[in-house]
Amino acid sequence: MNKKILFAGIAIGLVVGVFFGMATFKFAAPTMLFKEVQVNYSFEKTLDLLVHNINAQKGWQVVDVIDQQAAVIGYAPTMQKVKIVKFCNPEYAAKMLSNDATKVMAVQMPLSIAVFERNDGRIMLGLSNGYMMSRLFAGSARGEIMQGVIKDMEQILSFINFRYSMF
Repeated sequence: MNKKILFAGIAIGLVVGVFFGMATFKFAAPTMLFKEVQVNYSFEKTLDLLVHNINAQKGWQVVDVIDQQAAVIGYAPTMQKVKIVKFCNPEYAAKMLSNDATKVMAVQMPLSIAVFERNDGRIMLGLSNGYMMSRLFAGSARGEIMQGVIKDMEQILSFINFRYSMF
């Protein structure tokens, strides 16, 4: 009888734990996987600083700047400014793409940072949370490469005193 109660308690605890774990992840995921950072510069100044810092960081280069506002203006005529800066480090890319186990990461390449204006006029940066990505792949070749990337990214974003964190 006591064994049945013990097993039932364990089973119920497991189900409740899984449920609350999934619910916590669902609500935390938007801030865990993506970062949104307010910038105290104009849109143009922010874009210029970002492009300059990427190109000034050893090994990094801007590949493209996509004007999303211009691309969708016919569908959203009142949309605020949005530009996506695409950039790459060929050395990191070569490490990632030369190994079959890490080639799937090509889906995240080149890296992107969005510069956008909110309806209230605030200028924001939108980026992936490199820290969380590196933690997800800790102990693997992907994780090691990502550790180098996030150190460089923090240097690139030094003009806003940005540091990656879990949340």
